[in-house]
Amino acid sequence: MKLVIVTNLIPNYTTSFLNKLIEIKSDLEIVVFADVETKNPLNQYNKDMCNFKVINSCAKNWNGLIFRGNLKKQIVSVAPDFLVIYANPREVTLLNLMVYFWASKTRFFVHGMFHRIGGQTLSTNFYYKLISYFADRCFIYSRKGAEVLVSLGVSPNKISIIGTAIDETISTQQADNILESELFEFKKDNDILDKKVILQVVRLSKIKKPDILITAAQKILAKRNDVLFVLIGGGELFDEIKFLVNSAGLEKTIRLLGPIYDEKILAKWYLSSTVFVMPTCLGLSAHHAFSYGLPIVTDDSLIDQASEFDILCDGLNGLVYKSGDTNSLVLKIIQIIDDEEFACFLSNNARYTVNKLHSLERKALNYLEALGISK
Repeated sequence: MKLVIVTNLIPNYTTSFLNKLIEIKSDLEIVVFADVETKNPLNQYNKDMCNFKVINSCAKNWNGLIFRGNLKKQIVSVAPDFLVIYANPREVTLLNLMVYFWASKTRFFVHGMFHRIGGQTLSTNFYYKLISYFADRCFIYSRKGAEVLVSLGVSPNKISIIGTAIDETISTQQADNILESELFEFKKDNDILDKKVILQVVRLSKIKKPDILITAAQKILAKRNDVLFVLIGGGELFDEIKFLVNSAGLEKTIRLLGPIYDEKILAKWYLSSTVFVMPTCLGLSAHHAFSYGLPIVTDDSLIDQASEFDILCDGLNGLVYKSGDTNSLVLKIIQIIDDEEFACFLSNNARYTVNKLHSLERKALNYLEALGISK
């Protein structure tokens, strides 16, 4: 069986997911069309890590729209048994592909978020409704996207919720390999032995609203000296956030470490922390934090949260604060760092969430089921 996937690029989590599909279904041949030469930081394509075939299809941008050439001809020549096309409203080529395959009565599926962070627009709603009509079935990351499609009149019978996931075993192995003595030395070297560490690991961008965490941190640090905020990640707002921290004289209690990609170093920070805080727009960092047993605090926004918000259960594996209310955020953070028993309860449930309910294997099985392929 040959599965052809048309997507934009190949980050590490996509590689892990597609490899897992092949691990589960060994007779499945996967061919991926993606722009593996793009300078997008999410493009992490490594040929040696892929157990599937990748065909480079360079994308060009024009006034915010994306175009790729020769895709239709290349896909037809591969002769797929199953065809899945990434749902990107900005890529004109993909819409043209969908129209062509629909008109030629070729069965295909579409895969995407199907909701827009920041709120729906008339153009995205029209696009989602249109491609849902053309496609045989819609593969969606979470219930949020499914609810958008249903509100647009798409039949629930045409929707499959695939879920979100990372390879949680990587984090588990890292955690298991770090000795208690090694972690003690790490804490000692970083002067955090007597600190409650509040961690954030994310690219600092407007959509993540990192300034909200800085405001909350100032309120907490004004009353306590046993707390340390650690922010890992670069991004376009790094200099702005650094200026806010330095202007408040908090560079010693709000550490900006920049981007860190070494999983062993990240593991030590996760294991040294009490809570993971993301002001809004949870991404796959939610899975990462949960895989180390770190509970999450984030907001209850109906328009700014991403698909990964689905894995958070308020009071079970994390806490949700009122969107835009920094006092609410402060209270939720303090509730976790001051109640060790409650923090442990959340931590155990966080691990269970990604190991059992939202694991990479579960996502892969959902995908195969949606395709109509038995294990």
